[in-house]
Amino acid sequence: MAKALRFSEQMPYPSVLKLSPGLSIPFLEAIGAAIIITDATGIVTYWNRFAEKLYGWTAAEVVGRNIVEITVSPESEQVAQQHMAALIAGNTWSGDFDVRCKSGKLLPALVTLSPLFDEKGTVSAIVGISQDLSARREAEEALRTAQGELEKRIQERTKELNKANATLRELSARLLQARDEEGRRLARELHDSVGQLLVAIGMNISTVRSQIHKLDEPGAKAVTENASLVAQISDEIRTISHLLHPPLLDEAGLASALGWYVDAFSERSKIRVEIEVPSELRLPTDMEIAVFRIVQECLTNIHRHSGSKTASVSIQEEADHIRVVAQDRGKGIPAHQLRLISDGQSGVGFRGMRERIQYLGGDLKIESGETGTAITATLPRAERVREY
Repeated sequence: MAKALRFSEQMPYPSVLKLSPGLSIPFLEAIGAAIIITDATGIVTYWNRFAEKLYGWTAAEVVGRNIVEITVSPESEQVAQQHMAALIAGNTWSGDFDVRCKSGKLLPALVTLSPLFDEKGTVSAIVGISQDLSARREAEEALRTAQGELEKRIQERTKELNKANATLRELSARLLQARDEEGRRLARELHDSVGQLLVAIGMNISTVRSQIHKLDEPGAKAVTENASLVAQISDEIRTISHLLHPPLLDEAGLASALGWYVDAFSERSKIRVEIEVPSELRLPTDMEIAVFRIVQECLTNIHRHSGSKTASVSIQEEADHIRVVAQDRGKGIPAHQLRLISDGQSGVGFRGMRERIQYLGGDLKIESGETGTAITATLPRAERVREY
């Protein structure tokens, strides 16, 4: 414990009180803080002009009185007595303390209490320095209020943004559903209208072909070519119709529809695809369409971008969710492109896929590297989850 300051004598206020060579009352009067000196029992022996300004009492009113009775509220008296006991034991104390003014007002102050020792090492006096913290408290309170208002506004804006995003997702999902319904309608029209017309044309060509011996060589060749073209057109329309909305999805379920699609995809793309789907798996209509479109989009991306000769698709049925995983062994997605896709800034197909999945309350995970890409979509089996 530092013992640089010692009483050389004590004299009643307002006479000059010498604390040590070179230090005197005028020096303490010049310090811009409330300085109070008491004896070891807490009786005030010195009270500078800044103490008068802070507490409201003049030196004449407080010298000779106990400091606890003057500046400590009844609620804080026990704590103050504990500090005094620690000071008598030779310890210092510093901290925020609500001091009592003459008006009865409690004032926040930074208080530092230090014991002074005599030549025998006994505590003979206590020096207290108090600094008004009102301005700091007001500034802190103003800052807390401003922060509270800012947080409140952020929460309100976040809620509004979440609501707008939810509305946008809902609208996007409805557009996807409308597109699916339109695809189903077009598929039906192609099958029932254009398909039937092609069947009629084919029948007419068959009639003409039965009399092909009556035609010259160019005519006979044209009939044969027309028959071939009609057959090709019928196949193309059937393929387009199935891609717009596979009838097997409604008639036989997801496993059959995906099996048909993967077989046709492998034949067209020359990419060998292994598929694993529970044969008895049936899901709500919107979820089956979503899973089919996810697989369709993944395989299309593999064909266009990966350079892989093989791919795999698996649909795993678990207790509370469905997991769709599509993998390839291609060159992977470049890191910068993957970041853009993850942030929703690139990849129209991925954005559509993500919107479908989010609308159903699921999530999409994309992992890609030099050994290939894996896309995992997880969909809850429960009711659709919507965030507002």
